[in-house]
Amino acid sequence: MVEINPHDLLKINTVSALSDGLPSWANSIFPNSLTVVVRRSPMKAGLIPVGIRGMKREHRFATYVDPKDVLEIITPYELVEKKAWESVALERQVLPAIEALPKINEVLQDYHWGISGSVGFELATKTPSAKMTSDLDLVWIPKHSINKQKAKELLKRLNQFGVHADLQVIQGNNGFSLEEYANSTSTIMMKTLGDPILVKTPWLE
Repeated sequence: MVEINPHDLLKINTVSALSDGLPSWANSIFPNSLTVVVRRSPMKAGLIPVGIRGMKREHRFATYVDPKDVLEIITPYELVEKKAWESVALERQVLPAIEALPKINEVLQDYHWGISGSVGFELATKTPSAKMTSDLDLVWIPKHSINKQKAKELLKRLNQFGVHADLQVIQGNNGFSLEEYANSTSTIMMKTLGDPILVKTPWLE
């Protein structure tokens, strides 16, 4: 099977590929995109853990898909490599989280970074999912660790464009918030395939 990681977007062939039926709020939304996001959770009986997102924060639905039903994999990093924000409809480019991306790209030009969350979903599917108030969820696979001062400086640069941007640091199947790390005085939360854990030093050297 092709490598699939948390935050990847999977285009599937049909609604019936989902292991569970759709909630009512998704019936009119999901069939338009047929795209799910890979959850950070263990596989179950060979099935990939995925989620469906709606326009509201509470509209989140966890389910599973069979790898054989996946037509296409879109990673957050491909969206950056292709500068996907350039192909968004003009009326959507005024959203702060999308408008900021060319400038964010300049700040992160030396980083292996990607776009996740509602903005990443919209860039990948052309389905309106970001709002004027949407944060910018970014992911970053680091080559090396950075100290808290450098983390604060980087976040300051990312957050000067009128939208709140946070970078989730990806290390294998684990991830943590750079913002939480930068502001921590003791432990921070590390997301894993199982339950989150508290760690003092999140970097894997």
